[in-house]
Amino acid sequence: MTDTAPHSVLKRKAAAGASQPGASAMTPVRALHQALAKTAQDLMAMPIEIVELREMRLSLAEIPERLEERALLMMIAGPQESLGLVALSPATVATLIEMQTTGRISPGPVAARRPTRTDAAMSVGFVDQMLGELEVLLATDAAIVWLGGFRYTSYLSDPRPLGLMMEDIAYRGFHITLKFAEGVPREGSILLALPAEGRGRAPIHSGDEKPSVDGPVPGYAQTEWSEQIERSVMAVRTQIEAVFDRITLPLSDVLALKPGSLLPLPAQSLNHVRVQGFGHRFVAHARLGQCQGNYAVRIFMGPEADPDELALTAPDLSPGTESGKGAEFVQMKTAGET
Repeated sequence: MTDTAPHSVLKRKAAAGASQPGASAMTPVRALHQALAKTAQDLMAMPIEIVELREMRLSLAEIPERLEERALLMMIAGPQESLGLVALSPATVATLIEMQTTGRISPGPVAARRPTRTDAAMSVGFVDQMLGELEVLLATDAAIVWLGGFRYTSYLSDPRPLGLMMEDIAYRGFHITLKFAEGVPREGSILLALPAEGRGRAPIHSGDEKPSVDGPVPGYAQTEWSEQIERSVMAVRTQIEAVFDRITLPLSDVLALKPGSLLPLPAQSLNHVRVQGFGHRFVAHARLGQCQGNYAVRIFMGPEADPDELALTAPDLSPGTESGKGAEFVQMKTAGET
């Protein structure tokens, strides 16, 4: 994260809550419109259209009745151990996966199948960013008390455990019908259900006073403002990747990959692991090792260092050495299935 990132977050939060002349006040429904559109554009460069967005009150018993058949059920956890639910229709899941793998929506109907843990792993980025965008847009609205602080926590293969996992309380629900406009138009839906009585933090300003980014915060304790901003930022989930090397494979070999498949890698790549964040941005150097019998990487924080210098302190993993037997291959397991 750069030095200017905290200021960028502060400006977005302040701007989201600021009332512009002649503009309507931000509401959960309007925030959902904007959060979905921005998430789809950021992650997949795909325009979407909200065909219908219905807000409702639901009991626990009513939630399963609102689910589409074979929907992907993603549990989300929030403040004080509260639980909510995001349910993605089969068409929505298929679109998210196709846009991430092929960059386009395939023609024809979506195949009827049960969702898998891999589907959840490939959809979690979309769900978490949507929830994070909602927090930014509603940071100064009273709805942040019940809508803020939720992130993906687990996947359900069957809706029957919902009655045991979720509390028997009232829920606020949103049923969203989407049209994905990328090549072949396709409609999908999302169901969002959150506890009606919020347990999260209060809005970041009081009354009509709006916090200032650069100066003192009027009517609001500076320390409390800083603490709430820190909690909001630290609650956002991000994804990093440990990149050993980049290789090119025929499509037939890619389609044949399965848990336990072996990929050939140069031996030196194990000592020169590159840790990357969003957009392939460099985070740190690392080297491959083990922790409690599992593969692990040891991260070297700081500015981008000379990989040759890191190799001087790394164990010898070259082929033929005691620690480097078989180092020209790394066992790869399919994400989400182990």
